[in-house]
Amino acid sequence: MTNLLIGGGLALIAAIGILVFWIIAIIKAFQAKETVWGILTILFGIVGLIFFFVKGHTKLGVWNLVFVLLYFVGAGMAGLAVSKDPQLLEQFGGQVPGVEAPAQ
Repeated sequence: MTNLLIGGGLALIAAIGILVFWIIAIIKAFQAKETVWGILTILFGIVGLIFFFVKGHTKLGVWNLVFVLLYFVGAGMAGLAVSKDPQLLEQFGGQVPGVEAPAQ
C-alpha cells in the first residue's frame, strides 16, 4: 500500500509539473513569435520539450525532462504495487475486473 501511495503521489506531483512546463512552453513560443511551435505544442505536448532544447531554454528543458522521468517512476511504482496485490484498488473504491470480492 505504501508503494501505491508514494508512486501515485509522485506521479501526481510530476503531472502537475509537466502541465506547468507545457503552459510555459506555449507562452514562450508565442512570445518569440513562433506560432507553429506554439500550435504544435498545444496539439502534441512533447513538442514543448523539444522547443525548450532547440530554442536554447536548456534549464527549462532539463526540468521538464526531470518531471517526465519522475512521472514514469511514480506510475511504475503504483502499477507494480497494484500488480502484486490487485485488492489494493478496492480499498480506494475501484472495482477490479476478474477478482472476486472477499466473503464477509
